[in-house]
Amino acid sequence: MKGSIGIVSRNSSGDWCGGLASPLSCVSSLSAEAAAALCAVHLAKNRGFMKVILETDCKVLFDGISGNHENNSWAILPLIDEIQDVVSTFEEVIWSWVPRSANRAAHAAASIGNRAMELQSWVDRPPLSLVGVLTSDGLPCPPLVASAV
Repeated sequence: MKGSIGIVSRNSSGDWCGGLASPLSCVSSLSAEAAAALCAVHLAKNRGFMKVILETDCKVLFDGISGNHENNSWAILPLIDEIQDVVSTFEEVIWSWVPRSANRAAHAAASIGNRAMELQSWVDRPPLSLVGVLTSDGLPCPPLVASAV
């Protein structure tokens, strides 16, 4: 009944654009994956991103969002409907299934969420515990350009 979510946001060049992590009450790992996707689309919308690529390593979620409900995605249909409502406001949306090994940064962020008491959000700089994973992915860490406050 306890899970967490982790979201890493990058631009088309792979540069850090923010992220978050949070503990989560959930009934299954599938519902946690769907909740993370919903949180990711809300993050993209709140940041004003209009063209997005959303990656998930959850094949059932990916198939469900793509309209294939033969693989038990029916269990998360209300979340899929909510995700579809949010993404309908974007100019362009591409969903991409990636292997778990290609999603290490999001899993590292989720680990932070698992230890957190509340939402952790990072806009300008990732937390130190993510820097190693992001660097191994080729992302300059800390970011080369800092935003003015």
